[in-house]
Amino acid sequence: MTHTNIVLLMILLTILLYLPINKLYQRYPIAIFNPTILCTVLIIVILVSFNLPYDTYMEGGEWINNFLSPTVVALAYPLYKQKDVLKKYLLPILSGMLTGILVSVGTGIFFTYLLHISKEMVPSVVSKNVTTPIALKITEQLGGVSALTAVFVMIAGFSGVLLGPTLIKLCRFQTFLGKGMAFGNAAHAIGTAKAFEYDQATGSISSAAMIFSAVFGSILIPLIVG
Repeated sequence: MTHTNIVLLMILLTILLYLPINKLYQRYPIAIFNPTILCTVLIIVILVSFNLPYDTYMEGGEWINNFLSPTVVALAYPLYKQKDVLKKYLLPILSGMLTGILVSVGTGIFFTYLLHISKEMVPSVVSKNVTTPIALKITEQLGGVSALTAVFVMIAGFSGVLLGPTLIKLCRFQTFLGKGMAFGNAAHAIGTAKAFEYDQATGSISSAAMIFSAVFGSILIPLIVG
C-alpha cells in the first residue's frame, strides 16, 4: 500500500469513527460517549487488533493533528465576545490560573519523586498542565519525552471530562466562572469543549483559563523545573 493510500485510509478511519460517535453523544450526552474519548479508545483497539504500529496511523493522523493549533487559536473568538466579562473577573481568573499551575506542577513533581521516577521524566509529567501544542514544546525545551507528555495531557483532559461534572456538583460550583475555570485549567481543550455544553459564558471562561494557563505555564514551568 502506498504512502498516499495509508494517509487517506487513516484519515477516513478517524472521520468514520468520529461522525457517528458525535451523533451518539449529542443524543445521549454521557461522558463515556464523548467523541474524543471513545474515538481514541476505538482507534487503539483497531490498531492493536490489526497489529498496526502507531507510526502508521500517524501518517494520516498528523494531518488531523495539524488542525489542533488553529482550533485552539479559534477559541479566541468566543473569548472576544465575552471580553467585558473577562475584564470584570480578570483578577479571579488570573489568580485561579496561577494557583492551578502551581498545584499541578507541585503535585507532578511530588508524585514523580514519591514513585521514584527518574528526574528525566519530570518535564514530561509537569507539562500536562497546559494544552497539547504548548505542552509538547515545553517538554522538548526541558529535554523530556514528548510522547509521554501527550499521554499525560490526554489523561488530564479525559479525567476532567469524566470526573469534572461530578466534582463540580460535589464542590457546589454554582457560577459559570467557577465551572469554566475548573474545566479550562484542569482539562484544557477537551474540558473547554465540555464547558461549552453548559453555556457560552462557561465555555468562554474555560477558553480564557486554558489560554492563560498555556501562556503563563510556558513561562513558569521551565523556571520551576529547569
